[in-house]
Amino acid sequence: MTKIFILTTRGLESISAAEIAELDGVTVTETSYRRIAAECSGSLAPLLGLRTVDDIYLDLAHWEGVFHTRDMLAQFNAWSDRLDVQQAAINCRQVRPIPLKPIFSVSVSFIGKRNYTADEVKNSVSDSITFTHGWTYTADDREANLNIRVFVEHEEAYVGVRLGSHAQHERLYKMVERPGALKPTVAAAMLRLVDVQAGQRLLDPCCGSGTILIEAALMGASIQGGDNDPEAIKATRVNMKDAGVQGEIEQWDARVLPLRDGSNKRIVTNLPWGRQTFVNEELGSFYMQVCGEMERIVAAEGRIAILTSTPDLLHFNYLQLIQSLEISLFGQNPTISVYGATR
Repeated sequence: MTKIFILTTRGLESISAAEIAELDGVTVTETSYRRIAAECSGSLAPLLGLRTVDDIYLDLAHWEGVFHTRDMLAQFNAWSDRLDVQQAAINCRQVRPIPLKPIFSVSVSFIGKRNYTADEVKNSVSDSITFTHGWTYTADDREANLNIRVFVEHEEAYVGVRLGSHAQHERLYKMVERPGALKPTVAAAMLRLVDVQAGQRLLDPCCGSGTILIEAALMGASIQGGDNDPEAIKATRVNMKDAGVQGEIEQWDARVLPLRDGSNKRIVTNLPWGRQTFVNEELGSFYMQVCGEMERIVAAEGRIAILTSTPDLLHFNYLQLIQSLEISLFGQNPTISVYGATR
């Protein structure tokens, strides 16, 4: 039985836990702030297919008594002497090649104030592993064969080794970024919230660089989307090509969509919001018109998921709010709102 912990976006913990629990041989044992603990009795490879999580780590240790004082730096070093990083490397070799003497990096994150820095903790941990195992440390995660993560939560710390070669939220198809581009894991979570199925038609009327569309296509959906910005259309097409997916992409005004009434069962979109982007008009008027178009073209049994930091601007005549979920993104706290038809 291999113990793992998985990091996700704040607010998406329950969605990620549900996705993890669907894997054969994987049991979720705990769900907390941004972190999900689980046990895997079979192959680790299917874990790398998770779409809603930020990162996956093999569980190395759980340290208690992590205080804010500087003498903790010596304690971090002593605790690290006992980390079984050799077994973690063996487990990682199930899914990717790892040298016998790997290059490693260390990542550290805190909840709560400390009298020491993340870099000082990195040095304490890396010095121990370098001395004990003869591995080579690098400060650049991109150069490392293995990444060791120390996740400090108040007076506890969870330590793990990243299973994959890169963070799970990093998608290789994201070749072209645009202002306001959506985090792929959030896009995948939004699609799960409206239960997008293979073969189902999925529309994103404000597609930006195409993240929602690509994630939906990788789930087997038939995708259609557009944007009023020609550069966004170019970015979407480049990213779709890199992802190896196809769909209908058009330049259009989301307030006047060239689509039939009731023609889409699922609509998922990241509307312009907050500091991430802007529209050249009053936001309330834009939202009202776009909501009117989405309401017109959604099927009677359809679902709509919208991400915005101003959910109070969303207005529909007959669609009802089914679910509302606040998350952390871009240093802000936007909301995913799910609407459904009642007619």
